[in-house]
Amino acid sequence: MKQVSFLHTADLHLDAPFSSLGDEAKACKRRNELESCLCRIIRRVQEAGINILIISGDLFEDKHIKGSTILKIKNLFTEIYNTEIVIIPGNHDLLRENSFYRTTVWGSNVHILEDSKQVLYLEKYNTCIYNLGVKNNVRMDMEQIPGMVIARERFNILLLHGTVDIPFEEDNYNSITSKELFSLNMDYIALGHMHCYSEYKNESTVMVNPGSPEPLGFDEEGEHGYVQGLLSISEDCEKQCEIRFIKDAARHYHNIDVNISGCSDDWEVIEKICPEGQMDSVDQFSFRETDFYKITLTGFISKNYSPDLGYIQETLNGRCFYIKLRNQTSAKFEYECYLEDPGIKGEFVRRILDLQEGEGSPEKRATLFLAMQYGLQALENERVD
Repeated sequence: MKQVSFLHTADLHLDAPFSSLGDEAKACKRRNELESCLCRIIRRVQEAGINILIISGDLFEDKHIKGSTILKIKNLFTEIYNTEIVIIPGNHDLLRENSFYRTTVWGSNVHILEDSKQVLYLEKYNTCIYNLGVKNNVRMDMEQIPGMVIARERFNILLLHGTVDIPFEEDNYNSITSKELFSLNMDYIALGHMHCYSEYKNESTVMVNPGSPEPLGFDEEGEHGYVQGLLSISEDCEKQCEIRFIKDAARHYHNIDVNISGCSDDWEVIEKICPEGQMDSVDQFSFRETDFYKITLTGFISKNYSPDLGYIQETLNGRCFYIKLRNQTSAKFEYECYLEDPGIKGEFVRRILDLQEGEGSPEKRATLFLAMQYGLQALENERVD
């Protein structure tokens, strides 16, 4: 049985500016952590004896990449000289005339894919590597591959940096469907561009977008890493593809809603988000020193209290790597003030209270309380927050 091992990653975005952090020291730390991530990938390739390292686009940020960073990449690649490194440029590291992909003298084991008409044949590993969408529209490139001879006795891998099974809009880069890609009869399709993990399979093809190995924004929650795989072929050309996702991110992003109903000062809010002396949870989430948090304050609070987001954020900064706060609370209406009201507001409150009194479920009583608060908002303000 013949086999070829591979490690598939994408979207490292080396030298990304991280300007949204508003803190150059933290931005610099994150850029260094992206380089460290690549170092860990190279180390795993070495230790596992991986045959092919696949990078499916956006290895670096073309507008921000420094020559010194390219030199570090080049030196890392020389450390795995027995591994074939196959790279497809993406939309953040476009293949321009003055691109570092073209102006750098890479090692003989580094292959930059430029043209869908060209097939990279790695004879040592009995592997053909195809690509789509580097120079041309991905659909124009699709017309090239069906005319090629796809040898079943070889391993066939396709690289694409683009969007799969997403409605075709103008801002979708290299959009295509999984059905179209499956029709090419590849053994493995190495995707890039979308920063969260996704996997597609049919009877003959495994297609994976590994996501970014380090998350880069609040729309990239969850685990991040890369894919390690093994393709095998029997003497009668029966093929198998085994893959596993390797978690490797140093930090994670979290979007959390925190209900601060009943809080009357900033310290109560701080304790609600993260009790001092414990790094436990906000609801079901761990509050960790290493991570990024976007906290949305919700619930009903007194009209006389307005959370000082700057103070709360400054206080919590030392308990995590980065925190951002949003206030979406609503003013709490003191329903007792309406009990004797002879008008519609009083009638509304009395009916809700009657319903609460006859309701045995705590959850339903809480829902009725929300209904009363929103109803009073509508009656008093002619709108609901």
